[in-house]
Amino acid sequence: MSNLTPSEYEEEVRRVARALWPSAEHGGPEIISGREVDGIFDTDEVSHMVEATMDRKIEKAHNVGPKLRDHLKRGSNRDKFHKAWFITFHPPTADQRKTLHQKYDKRIEVISYDQFRSKVIDAHEYLRLREKVGWGSAVNPLTNSHTDLIKYVPLGISITKGNLRSGVHASEKRSNRTPLEPADSSAEELSNAVEKGKRIALLGDYGAGKSMTLREIHARLRDRYKSNDSYRFPITLSLRRHYGQEDPAEAVLRHATYLGFPAPHKLVSAWRNGYAYILLDGFDELAAPGWSGSPEALRENRREATILIKEFHKETPKEAGVIVAGRRFYFDSLDEMGRSLFDGDDHANASLSDFTDEQSKKFLEQFEERGALPEWLPVRPLLLGHLAAEGLMRDIAGSAGLAPAPGWHWLLDQISERESFIKQGVDGPAVRKVIEQLSNVARQTPQGVGPVTMRDIVDAFTVVRKQPPSDKELTLLQRLPGLGGELEDAENGTRRFIDIDLASAAQAACVARFIIDPYGEYAGFEPTKWSSSMESLGIEVTAHQLANSGILPGQVRAALGRAVQTDCHELAADIVRVAIALDIDIPPGNAGFKYSVSDAVIPHLDVDEDSVDLSGVEFSQCIVSELSISGDPDGQMPYFSQCDFFSVLGRLGETDMAPGKFQDCNFEEFPDAADRNNAILNSESLPIGTRVTMKLLRQLYMQRGSGRKDSALTRGMSGTDAILVTPALELLQREKLVFPTRQGKNKIWLPDRSAGPRVRNFLSSPRVGDDPLIEGCKSLSAKK
Repeated sequence: MSNLTPSEYEEEVRRVARALWPSAEHGGPEIISGREVDGIFDTDEVSHMVEATMDRKIEKAHNVGPKLRDHLKRGSNRDKFHKAWFITFHPPTADQRKTLHQKYDKRIEVISYDQFRSKVIDAHEYLRLREKVGWGSAVNPLTNSHTDLIKYVPLGISITKGNLRSGVHASEKRSNRTPLEPADSSAEELSNAVEKGKRIALLGDYGAGKSMTLREIHARLRDRYKSNDSYRFPITLSLRRHYGQEDPAEAVLRHATYLGFPAPHKLVSAWRNGYAYILLDGFDELAAPGWSGSPEALRENRREATILIKEFHKETPKEAGVIVAGRRFYFDSLDEMGRSLFDGDDHANASLSDFTDEQSKKFLEQFEERGALPEWLPVRPLLLGHLAAEGLMRDIAGSAGLAPAPGWHWLLDQISERESFIKQGVDGPAVRKVIEQLSNVARQTPQGVGPVTMRDIVDAFTVVRKQPPSDKELTLLQRLPGLGGELEDAENGTRRFIDIDLASAAQAACVARFIIDPYGEYAGFEPTKWSSSMESLGIEVTAHQLANSGILPGQVRAALGRAVQTDCHELAADIVRVAIALDIDIPPGNAGFKYSVSDAVIPHLDVDEDSVDLSGVEFSQCIVSELSISGDPDGQMPYFSQCDFFSVLGRLGETDMAPGKFQDCNFEEFPDAADRNNAILNSESLPIGTRVTMKLLRQLYMQRGSGRKDSALTRGMSGTDAILVTPALELLQREKLVFPTRQGKNKIWLPDRSAGPRVRNFLSSPRVGDDPLIEGCKSLSAKK
């Protein structure tokens, strides 16, 4: 606000006056006795005269004094009470106050703009109280505090546009110059956009830093308000406290009451009158229970669960911004998210990237930790902070040569051994088994990471040790490694896994155990309650554990049959995916028998013509986030009936799908459609080396999944283009953008997620800039 003109400042004071005296909403400038006054606001009982100034000179007091004095005098002869206000942009000077009170009338209210607007809402008190409660999953890993947090390290933020009403696809880059134009943005630019009334979805994986970034935006908006650079302040709600609510006013009232704010109704009034930005943390915390098996019913549940957010968007004045944070894959698609959160209106999607090497280094310096990180370790703030606080980073730095599955298998051992060494009494393998048992309880929750109660933790220990924990063992369970506290439910002591990859890796043991012995009796094993098939990492860790045990194909098929027979369909989906990783065929049985997997939620399914035969599997009424098809495996493919697919890779559209393999299925998007990757490959304006490199980067960075098979990377390319795939991969490997690993007999290429901002910059500008990739691609073209 410091750059306001005097007339703009006067109008702002009138805005506050109308909010303070709603019955005088039509009040404004008037001519009284031949003199113009800045505002007259008449309520049923009081007539207020308001004069506003940015001038600190005493002459201004002499200029307005007679008008204010005469207004007060008129009030003594009428039934309605009269009040006079002199409102200064800066704190009023002693000379101005003395002049107005001694020369004109001591009843004149001489106050600053900050004091005047606090009569609508004491925002300073709200902001003070807000600092005393937590910020979603953000936590200080050294102290477990949810309020005294470590320093924020900026993350890469990629901006895309969501605009459903005008027909622009939600994933298209912004083309107009706005505060959110850059492909790579920052918390500062998001704060600027919120100030301009933008609607924004802040997206990221679990532990990616969404809550810390939202808190940083809150802090920037708070500081601008306190320094009078803005007349709006941020109201930041944790949505997990508002499940089931649909009325924003009710949510603001509950939030104010929770903070102990003395005038909750004033917080509502400030919001409705456009004096507050709305920041909402955790749309993915609004779980959607009651799914009966229909994908559309699940979407409807999500729409119902997030009505509160849509209503905040609709009822917040357009000039005040709204930003809501959550996990991207809570919804099946960005279009569904845009409809649910913003009613299909214009908005921006801001996606957080993992730390770069430099950001990781800066973050870990707060823990006095240094050293290289293995490429398989997700560089997310929550996970890195936890590992650093546990003193494990030096050990991890020496494991860089491991592939993801054995790497996580090793890391779980290290975490468990470290805890047993500190606490004594329970050895490392026992601690790991408790973590694994508890991770399968977490699979019953929508996010797969919890929350879990202390009773769940004690029960997991009892299952593993076959006896309740002693007092000493209870001390260990109070801070079981890999778990973080739940401030919002501190009374019940709930916890949740601090990283989805850690939880997924721990979940592998239970599936591997079942495959080895599907008829065993396992206490606490309840796969019918699981909410989803495992993430791809969990599948890889399961395959790694089974490969070391010498599993036979017949055992895997027998386990699949047992899972289907007992209606454990999420477990059955796990087993099918493990069979793919282990190169184990699942053909039809006698008389064409098929293993039928129903009502499962599957993050990723990979079908390859060079891989296994899955023609003996039928998926019915399942939700598949990503289906990847390589080559022409039509005869080997499973059957799909009434399934929903968010993303299908390797096919150009529905007409390109295998005939007879998909019955009554719905498809959201085909990232490999001709208007995307083929448009790159066929663009004559780009050198051939650049085109091939761009397609490889899109496959590895822009599509969900844990990596891409070496044999699949040339799919859809001409023979002349495919020749450049190997040298292009060598270029990308030299630039530390991709790295190879093995899964069974397959070579898998993985992206370095921390390089996401660099990759997006290159894809948006492949010919201009100083990125070494640009020259590298020219060299590839020259070889051609």
